[in-house]
Amino acid sequence: MIKTPYQNEQTKRSFYEYLRGHDGFTKSSIKTFAESISQWETFSANDDFMNFNKSKAVAFREWLSTRKTKTESGKLELSSQDGYLRRVRKFFKWLSEQPGYKNKIKKDEVDWLRLSKVDARVARQGTTRQMPTFDEVKKIIQSIDGKTEIDMRDRALISFALITGARISAIVSLKMKSFDKKTNLIDQNPKDGVKTKNSKRIYTTFFPIDWDEPEQNFKDWYGHLELKGFQPNDPIFPSTLNSFIEKRGKYNKEMVGKNAWSSAGAARKIFEKRCLKAGVIYFHPHSFRHVIVNILTNKRLTEKDKKAISINLGHENVGTTFGSSGYGNMTTDEAIDVVKNLKNLQNNPGPNTLTEEQIKLLKSIADKY
Repeated sequence: MIKTPYQNEQTKRSFYEYLRGHDGFTKSSIKTFAESISQWETFSANDDFMNFNKSKAVAFREWLSTRKTKTESGKLELSSQDGYLRRVRKFFKWLSEQPGYKNKIKKDEVDWLRLSKVDARVARQGTTRQMPTFDEVKKIIQSIDGKTEIDMRDRALISFALITGARISAIVSLKMKSFDKKTNLIDQNPKDGVKTKNSKRIYTTFFPIDWDEPEQNFKDWYGHLELKGFQPNDPIFPSTLNSFIEKRGKYNKEMVGKNAWSSAGAARKIFEKRCLKAGVIYFHPHSFRHVIVNILTNKRLTEKDKKAISINLGHENVGTTFGSSGYGNMTTDEAIDVVKNLKNLQNNPGPNTLTEEQIKLLKSIADKY
């Protein structure tokens, strides 16, 4: 076994501390950087980071493109290659500014850690977020009959994800006191143990989606927990009761306890299970955030509306919300339909039902396509 230089280990720890302290990355995000750097170490046989150069950067890029995997294609997807290269590039960029490395690692050589423009375009097109349609979401939620506590919890969990757009790590760590039933305000407060992105406190409420059932599902569940005697610090979405029932001689899998999940993994499995039972392909919990934006995008929104939606979702920038989840995910077919609509409006002038912003958008799409 090749021994990793001690200096490399120290350097990695310093980089992870930098990501955590300077950039505010979460543990899970730092883990992805660690995995990417591990790829580099495997490629370089744990060579000293000090020996980085342009030739190695190009060779690493080629190595990733030919690396064998257990996927259907047998190779790393371009999106995975792009992710590894992007994170390793950030690492060596940072390293090129550190004492002892400045004169050894050249920034312009680090820039070779990237895909070609063509491959990068394909990689980013491939990472377009897949999300369920509104009808598919309805099918998933309505397929859960709510006969047991587990059914009620799962239905409320998915309903809550839909009407709030909250991240799954935050949802599973919410406490009873996080929700104010008088104002419908959800306080995602890290000081209360809620796991938000970058430990940011996020206030949100239920988004209007022209369907009341999800909100009622959640409120019914919350009221059920209150009747069970749940206290302010108890979880809103507790884990399944893991206790032995003597009378039945088996474990109870139809009730919840008062313990929170240790991670979001169990909640993701609930989404997967409920999707499959409804006859719908599995949609990751995060995709429900994009459903929300997609629904709201079809409404007439002012800039003030967009800013409010963005804040509710925990975004600093409106462009982040509507770029990745709204118009940013418009397909070519959708764009063509919009452009055709623009042409119809020009050929059949009548009362203008579009805002200035929407007209500008349509014209920009027409120019693009």
